[in-house]
Amino acid sequence: MSKLYKGLQDPTKSLLLIGTDEEVAEIQAELNGQGMTPRIRSVLPDTLADSLQEMEDVAAVCCIPGSLQKTDLVTLCQFCQEKKADLFFCTPGLSVLQKNLQVKNIGFMSFLSPLEEPLSHWWNRLVKRLFDLLISGTFLFFAFPFIYILAAVIIKRKSPGPVFSFAKEKNRRGKTFDRLTFRTDDLPTSSFFQKPGIKKLPQLLNVFKGDVSLVPDMVKCRLCKNADVWYAQNWSLWLDIKILFKAMFKKNELKKEI
Repeated sequence: MSKLYKGLQDPTKSLLLIGTDEEVAEIQAELNGQGMTPRIRSVLPDTLADSLQEMEDVAAVCCIPGSLQKTDLVTLCQFCQEKKADLFFCTPGLSVLQKNLQVKNIGFMSFLSPLEEPLSHWWNRLVKRLFDLLISGTFLFFAFPFIYILAAVIIKRKSPGPVFSFAKEKNRRGKTFDRLTFRTDDLPTSSFFQKPGIKKLPQLLNVFKGDVSLVPDMVKCRLCKNADVWYAQNWSLWLDIKILFKAMFKKNELKKEI
């Protein structure tokens, strides 16, 4: 984002935003959120050709390409060349893919497409499955029996019934499975087993069975929109280890991975 208004230090220059009122407002809000407050002018796509003739103080232009016609794009490029203004295209929804796009040229046309995901290779899926088995299996063997006994005593003292709650869900392969949690409906909110991290510990059984995978499930639950897309395109064993470590010990830093 800093490159976007690198040339706007001159107070007599402005940033030109081209798009609908909603698109302009979204771009401006994002700039403000990044601590950037350049002098802004805005133009609707329908009036672009006439409006550019009156522009003399523009240092950079940012536009939504989908709102422009081909002739408008040619005019805009010529304008930026004449005024020596930087030109940027804002494409909402593609920011999550910015490190994972490739350009394919077919004749005079260019196409953007995602790079091949690491988990599309069977050997990476095998490594990931072994990692899930190692982490979940180690915990289930050494610690979970004691936690389960303690949970069973506390939960059954409050009400009869199973120790686990079961929720029907579908995994990424479309297979229906029962997602497990401790049954804590009758426990007080201050109970140790009401803590989300403790209540969801039985889901390691789902991980061990192969219903879900440990880290992508964690990413989807804890992080921002499209985080699971980013994860699939950037997967590595080292990334899994880092996310798992930060989820356990540095929760405030977890979002910085995305």
